[in-house]
Amino acid sequence: MRQYLLLLSLPFLLCLCACSGPAVFPDPPVRTASYQRAAPADTPLARTVLRLTDNRTGQTGVYPVTSAHNALAVRLAAIRAARSSIDIQYFIFRRDETGLLLTRELVRAAERGVRVRFLLDDFTTGDADRVLLALDHQPNIEIRLFNPFPHKSPRPLEFFADYPRLSRRMHNKSLTVDGQVSFIGGRNLSNKYFGIDHQINFGDLDMLTIGAAVTEIGQQFDLYWNSRFSFPLQTVIPHHFSDGELGDLMKEMDHNAQSLLDSDYGRSLELSPVIRALSKDAGLWYWASARPLYDPPRKVAFPPEQDRQFAGGALMRHILSARRQLIVVSPYFLPGKEYLQALLDAARRGVDVHILTNSLASTDVILAHGPYRKYREPLLRAGIHLYELSSRLNYKLDNWNGDSRSLLHAKLFIVDKQDLYVGSFNLDRRSILLNTELGLLINSPELAGKMADNFIRNVGANAAYVLKLRDGHIEWHRADGKVFRREPDTSGWQRLRSIVSGWLPLESQL
Repeated sequence: MRQYLLLLSLPFLLCLCACSGPAVFPDPPVRTASYQRAAPADTPLARTVLRLTDNRTGQTGVYPVTSAHNALAVRLAAIRAARSSIDIQYFIFRRDETGLLLTRELVRAAERGVRVRFLLDDFTTGDADRVLLALDHQPNIEIRLFNPFPHKSPRPLEFFADYPRLSRRMHNKSLTVDGQVSFIGGRNLSNKYFGIDHQINFGDLDMLTIGAAVTEIGQQFDLYWNSRFSFPLQTVIPHHFSDGELGDLMKEMDHNAQSLLDSDYGRSLELSPVIRALSKDAGLWYWASARPLYDPPRKVAFPPEQDRQFAGGALMRHILSARRQLIVVSPYFLPGKEYLQALLDAARRGVDVHILTNSLASTDVILAHGPYRKYREPLLRAGIHLYELSSRLNYKLDNWNGDSRSLLHAKLFIVDKQDLYVGSFNLDRRSILLNTELGLLINSPELAGKMADNFIRNVGANAAYVLKLRDGHIEWHRADGKVFRREPDTSGWQRLRSIVSGWLPLESQL
């Protein structure tokens, strides 16, 4: 999100106009409210979930999906299994190979009689407008846009003219099928998140979820879908297709989707062993008490200072209650003075604190890296373990374009090897104060312990640089023993941009 938001907002911010005036939200048009459907009991998906959850009343089954390739495979399988409803809520949807493939699968589901509700934040819809309109044109599919732009002038002009409102976004990400299975995590719907982009490959994390928490995830979706901030697509972007125009667009979708499925990557989706294994063996799932942690949609209309009544404040209080160990994985790390002090205090009372974020080489937003730089030294002086992702990872099957640059996008917090959070929340001011967020808070010593042990064992050895202080200077240590005295794998131009961005008054918007 930030690369688009900052490119649009930087001139505005530098003119000191960014936060002038309160946010004024338009009234929505007349809409028909709708709600999650009761899960049908006689479908293959329902029977599978019933068998897996047998004798586990009140528990939630979760499975961490770390592979970008498997993340798309299981989404496709779930959509193809749908017989009643599909509810989709995302920040980014792109008109690329992934987007067109998912579009075709949603159309086919609707043709089977499945009701599809697609709620999309309106910040990055530009290149997908026609695809979304074509989807919305199909029977059984309805699309709504959260906090929409006027769509009457060039987007940068609209953004500058109404910055207090349009800078507040829905960052939630969920996909729920038949009220039986949900995906919660950091991935958006585009090539970058599924290992097939030519330039960037995001390392991310989803929780595939069944059982008790799925109902509340659906209730969260209903809350946003029916909120005053969600507008039917046609009321925002009115468009009427001719028969020929719509037919040509549907043919393009089919052609692009089939081209992907006919590729080596696409054929491997059909062969993913994860789907069959998870549908047969309940022992592969982690069973625990879990609850969705989410902001109400009205957060976007509240002053940013009132953060503690929302999910970000609740999550921060929970993770900062750690007594023995705290692991933080956040692509953007901008805790502000309050939460920096809380992390320092935790370390000083004996909590073993580990933080993984992007390096300058791996970040997709140098403007966010600049303000982060000032946090490194106090963290290291307090004895906190700080790691920065290497951009030269090889994700093997996850990265089908070998030259793609690896970036961290997962959001993960592990507390005392007891609890973990996976979702859309970054440890930065934007997630805490400005955007709405959604994640799953899971009480599972088994899963939390495994993920914590795996992090400690592998992150510094395989995935990241270990930062250390020597004689007042930061060093980056690589697993092979090589030590860097400046940001590794970067150019002088990148380093200069990072330094300069740290001088700009941007952190409150990051």
